[in-house]
Order: sequence, then structure tokens, then C-alpha cells
Amino acid sequence: MESVLITGANRGLGLELQKVFFSGSFNTFPVVRTEEAADQLRMQFPLRCYPIVADLTSDKSIETIRMNLDKNAHSLDVVINNAGISGSEYLIETVRTEEVNNLFNIHCLGPIRTVQACIPNLRKSINPRIINVSSRLGSLTRMASGEFIDRRFSYSYRMAKAAQNMFTICLGQELMKDNITVCAIHPGQLLTRGRSTDADTDPAIAAENLYKWIKVIDINNTGLFVQPLVQNMPW
Repeated sequence: MESVLITGANRGLGLELQKVFFSGSFNTFPVVRTEEAADQLRMQFPLRCYPIVADLTSDKSIETIRMNLDKNAHSLDVVINNAGISGSEYLIETVRTEEVNNLFNIHCLGPIRTVQACIPNLRKSINPRIINVSSRLGSLTRMASGEFIDRRFSYSYRMAKAAQNMFTICLGQELMKDNITVCAIHPGQLLTRGRSTDADTDPAIAAENLYKWIKVIDINNTGLFVQPLVQNMPW
């Protein structure tokens, strides 16, 4: 039986991923920020679900995640770095460095902390996979093309996702020798709370596509940036 760890698993895409991997008979390790969220997941998924309460903006989360995995899992097959927050300021006169710093912490440092916590268990898997949930807005190619001019997307979100994409590339190249697949995905324009004006994808459908895609990839697919089962994405 395979195991998956999903960050930001109590709402939106993260919760839909929790549902689909649980239905696929995975042991699930949803990472959430509060005990209340963990209790709700335990009630909804009474078997094969081991919620981890951790603040991914803190280095303390590394040991918290590691201890929980050591207690409940020998190996870990999939890590999905899904946790994220949105930004608001899109003009240079109003963008706040505090906002930029907060988004870098959760979108870039959060995945680093999560991978550092999970790497010992990933190395015990036959087909270990790390998936970073990125965004079309992290694509330097698409941004430079002018596709999103005047769309009022925040500085902080676009910058953080671009940096996360670089992390994916660096990590994939480093971990290839360990047979650990590392990819970035754009889940689609999701119909969630922080939706864009052109949102058109139900999070449940995005989660199902990601699940099906993850089931078939291996080290030969490392380094990809894709919208699963839809299209390849330009870096």
C-alpha cells in the first residue's frame, strides 16, 4: 500500500487530493495548521489517515513532520507540496515587502522544509515522487510574453511561484541520482476561494487528473512542468 503526504490538505485542491488518494487506498498524511482541521479530517477519514499539525512557515515543522512519519510509516511514495496563500498588491507603489516575504515563506521555504522532513522516508520507496503545485503565473515564458498584462495578478504570488519553479528544477537535478522524481504542476484555473477571473476548473476534477498522472510517472518524467493530463507548461 502506497503512502502520500499532502500539505494544505483541509480545503480546496488539498482536500480534494486527500479524498482521491484516500479512495485509491493510499495511506494519507494530510498536513494542516490547526488541531481543529486535523480533527475534522480524522472524522471524515477514520482509516489510513494520519493528520499532521505543523506550521510550514517555521523550521519546527521539519521535526514535527519527520516524527509523525517515523511513527506511522516506513516509506513514503508521494509528497505533494500544495499549501499556499494568495497575494493582493499588483502595483510597485503599493506592494509590501511583508506580503512578498510571507508568500516566499509558504510557497518556497515551505516545500523546502517539507522535503527535508520527508527525504529519509522517500528514499525507502520504490517509486518516490515529489510534486510541487505551482501555477501558470510562475512561468517566466508566459509572463514575458505579455499574456497576463493588466490582469492585476500580485507581485508576491507571481514571484513566489517563479522561485518555487526554480526550486523544482534544482531539486529534480539533485535527486535524480536517488531515483526521486520531482515535477511542478499547474492544476488549472481553479474554482476556489481565491479564484482568478477566468477560473473554469473544479478542484475535484483537477485532483482526479493529478492522481491519475501521479500513478503513472516515474524517474523518466522528472523535471516536467505540466497541467496533468491537459498540457505541458513552459518554464
